[in-house]
Order: sequence, then structure tokens, then C-alpha cells
Amino acid sequence: MARLLFETPWWLPTLLAGMGMFLFWTGNRRGEVKVRTAGLALILAAIGVCALSYFVDTDQERAVKQSKQLVYSVQKQDWATMKTILDPACGLSILGGIPIYDNRNDIIKGAQHAVDKYGLKAVHVLSANAEQTDTEIRVTLYAASEQDFTSDRPIPSTWLMDWQQTGKNWSLVKITCVKIANLEGGAAGQEFPRP
Repeated sequence: MARLLFETPWWLPTLLAGMGMFLFWTGNRRGEVKVRTAGLALILAAIGVCALSYFVDTDQERAVKQSKQLVYSVQKQDWATMKTILDPACGLSILGGIPIYDNRNDIIKGAQHAVDKYGLKAVHVLSANAEQTDTEIRVTLYAASEQDFTSDRPIPSTWLMDWQQTGKNWSLVKITCVKIANLEGGAAGQEFPRP
């Protein structure tokens, strides 16, 4: 039930508003105050559901926003923001379990070296979606980066960001690089500068 309120599918407010307009119109035409009032209540309920869904972020929505913020902090070279998002024990690896960076400080140093080495100009998040299972949220993020190294030609990449619940908070505990351009596994791992 909570998911319907906070991650409202398009059909719920549409159905409520449609039924509300029908009841309001019918009650108004027949002069039935109770029917008209019920229709108005359904219209207000549709507006309330939309407002609640828009203004209240679920854990999944917060994880997606924080994941995007992490990506944009690299572009802006905002290492302080990056540090607040990453858990101290967060590691970065390549799909298949090849570790690249073991902790937050190594990830930040690696990002700093990569920005300098490749001449990063911009990063665009193409899409991001999240799946939650109990105390874990996995965000799959697709991005494209522009850098001097490739003469501003966008390079696509795919990332998995694993968030874990600790108490009432969520921490980014693991980042996995799935693909950079056409490179996967060890070949993609060679693109990461060592701090």
C-alpha cells in the first residue's frame, strides 16, 4: 500500500480523477449533493496522491538521487560531496569481482587521477533505476562521459551501485563497473588509474 502512495503508478490518480469527475458531473446534473461531494473528494484524493508521490522520496528514489549526485560530484571535482556519499569501506570493482579500489579514499584518489589523466569535461546520466530487496538497494546507472582523451566523443558506461541500510540510513557500500565503451572485465579495469 505504501508503495502505491509514494511510487504512484500513473493509472492510480488517473482512475481516481476520472471516477471523481464522473461522480461530480453526475451529482451536479441530478442535483445530488452527496454524489457531487464524493466526486470532489475523489478528485482531491487524486491530487493528494500525486502531491505525496512527488514530495516524498522513497529509499529507492533517494538512492538513485545520491548515485547521480556521486557521478556529478566527479564531474564538478567536488571531492567533499563525494566523500559524504561514499561509505568509508566502499570498494570499487569490475564485474566479475576484480577489485580496483578498496576504500573510499582510494576511490576518490582514483577519480582525481582519472579526471586529470583523461581530461574529463562532462558526465551525463542517461538513466538510473533501482531495485530493492529488504535492506539492500541496487542502482543500475547508465552514463556517458566527454573527455579530452577521446576528443569530446561521448563514452558510454554502465555501473552498479549497491546501497545497504544501516539503521535508518543508507550507505553506498559497493560500486561495480559493468562496462566502459565496449570494454568489460579486465580490459575495463585497465582504464582505472591506480592512486
